[in-house]
Amino acid sequence: MHIPDGLMDPMVLAAGWLIALPVVAYAIYKVSKTIEEKTVPFMAVLAAGIFVAQMLNFPVGGGTTGHLVGATLACILLGVYGSVMVMTVILVIQCLMFGDGGITALGLNLLNMAVIAPFATFFVIKLLKRQNQYVSTFTASWIAVFLASTACALQLAFSYSLSGGEYGIEGIIALPAMMGWHALIGIGEGLVTTGIIAFLAKVSPESLKMQIGRPEEPEPTLKEVAA
Repeated sequence: MHIPDGLMDPMVLAAGWLIALPVVAYAIYKVSKTIEEKTVPFMAVLAAGIFVAQMLNFPVGGGTTGHLVGATLACILLGVYGSVMVMTVILVIQCLMFGDGGITALGLNLLNMAVIAPFATFFVIKLLKRQNQYVSTFTASWIAVFLASTACALQLAFSYSLSGGEYGIEGIIALPAMMGWHALIGIGEGLVTTGIIAFLAKVSPESLKMQIGRPEEPEPTLKEVAA
């Protein structure tokens, strides 16, 4: 799902930065005001785990790749703003040190995986707060991955159309490649995320209460979800 340099129309690249940066900046502000010292090592370990999972890329056609995202796990454990911050750190490191995703395209990658995916998780879990916690976790995981990949596919298709084929990937290729494969990847992510949450609920329930930088309206806790 990482977009490389040289693939997107400059106007689309600029739009990605203009949308993503204010959200990321606000998330960092919220987290910096509310984070506790004991939460920092937990965030680092979580970021490392998601980082490794995201590095396992595989081609899905049309010059695009697929991988797990991890935003739902981060959102459940750290809250939506904590998730935005963790995903941002992961994507910046991947871009600058491993060449996974382009520097000019970082705004779009942040928009897809550090903004759309965490907020999709937040709203889905809020909507399903009266459902079983594992049902809501699985559903949020799948929707977050699918929406992020759909946004990426639409950006690729729009770049192709806007540039007359000079940039991007034709929609007839990008949309089924990204959305089709990530519909399957979302199932895998849902199973992995639900399994991790179930494990933590048994061995470390306190880790499920470490949400930071939460919005003014409190996010649903797993106890509220399960109620």
